[in-house]
Amino acid sequence: MQWSLLCAMTIKSFNLVVKGPKWGVRHLQVLLLFACATLVVAQRFNMSVAIVAFTNANSSNPNYPEYQLTEPQKSYILSSPFWGSCCTHMMSGYLSSRFGAKVLLLGIMLLIALLSIATPFVLAWGGWQLLFWLRFFQGLVMGGMWPCLYTHLAKWCPKKEANRMGGVMTTGLDCGTIMGFALSGVLSASPLGWPSTFYVPGYLGIVWCLIFLRYGANSPAESKFISLAERKHIELALEQSQVIRGPAPPVPWLRILTSRPFIVLAFCKMSQACSFYTLMQQIPRFIHGIFNFSIAMNALLSALPFVVMLMSSYGYIFLAEYLTRHTDISLPVLRKTINSIATWTPAVALVALSYVSEQNVVGTMLCLIGATGAISGQVIGSTLNHMDLSPNFAGLLVGISTTLMSAAGVISPIIIGLTVTKESDRSQWRTVFLGISVILFFGNLMYLIFGEMTVQSWNDSPSKETETEASPKTQSAPTSAAEETISVERFSYL
Repeated sequence: MQWSLLCAMTIKSFNLVVKGPKWGVRHLQVLLLFACATLVVAQRFNMSVAIVAFTNANSSNPNYPEYQLTEPQKSYILSSPFWGSCCTHMMSGYLSSRFGAKVLLLGIMLLIALLSIATPFVLAWGGWQLLFWLRFFQGLVMGGMWPCLYTHLAKWCPKKEANRMGGVMTTGLDCGTIMGFALSGVLSASPLGWPSTFYVPGYLGIVWCLIFLRYGANSPAESKFISLAERKHIELALEQSQVIRGPAPPVPWLRILTSRPFIVLAFCKMSQACSFYTLMQQIPRFIHGIFNFSIAMNALLSALPFVVMLMSSYGYIFLAEYLTRHTDISLPVLRKTINSIATWTPAVALVALSYVSEQNVVGTMLCLIGATGAISGQVIGSTLNHMDLSPNFAGLLVGISTTLMSAAGVISPIIIGLTVTKESDRSQWRTVFLGISVILFFGNLMYLIFGEMTVQSWNDSPSKETETEASPKTQSAPTSAAEETISVERFSYL
């Protein structure tokens, strides 16, 4: 009787380690990362709606101050966070890869929240010039978020769960955009007025810091709340993915910057950013110029494509999860197929949007929904490819890529400001949309031809010359005392 009970407990413990608990601390980490992304993105894009409200008080709540800004001044304010974020992506990726992401994420969120709360006072005191510099500095801080998120995810996420957990985390981008558009419009028209569009996400950011301070951890080994079974499950999975625990190896800068798979990935992400950031920043302006709706209606219509984007995000997650578990589809085929759908569908939708008549509101919104809704698949299709290429330097790779993507966010509003001099002129918008479609087509074409999903040789050691699949190593290597201790502990536990 005791022997059978002992066998049953051993089998149950083995299954917990191999399969992992259905719900655990790793899922809590992903939810915290999701909330972080939501709040930071909301504070980046709430200005797209707020700037309409505080430059035209009659469109929202007239009881709050109105400021007169020219179109170039509006463009400078909208692009200022991207100017700042260009400078910190790589630094954040390097620091989070070397020292962990928890403290960096706490500092990033706290600074962003405080700057958001200060925004109405800065605008009243220093005008648009001081607002530009506040948003620039806020962008500097925001630039560090995404590399930290992927560094943190790479330390907690087994490779088999990467599509699901990474997809959930990055839906914070969609939720943050919806919050930045819809909630900002509702708050601007409410008795709280447009200043509340900065107060509400700012105070929520401070609450997030308190929660993450308590429950966040750089790795499973540092968590106070994780079970032994879940910790062993994650550590075994990360060993198979060639993630190094302990001090990170020296950064092979030259090999990273000359790696063809990474160069192609970075080019692909930059082409996607041209589309994504243009839609995020310009949809409210486009709808206002073409249809001249009120601020509340403008905000709701601007948020609608991103609501569909959020819903499609989970569709992509379930699709990838099903194909991974129930078919023999390879990772390159999965990533490239989903990325093609998520990149070429917006390209086709933007071409169609260019030729929809000005009176066709339904057709215009359907094209915007098609162009935006499909974008969410780019996370599984190409963004998670950073972790495929190098689990140990995923944060750094994301930092380099997002630096280039932020450059697109800087250039995009400037070019559009020069191209679209009259917001109600559909032909000027057509030039913008057709140009983005061409960029999307060639970006994904390069990824299809040259993209790779294998762990690169520079992930582990500068001396390693050949690429290895993301699987257990076939050759033994000398192990440190710490690694030997972990191996003995695992043997005893099983």
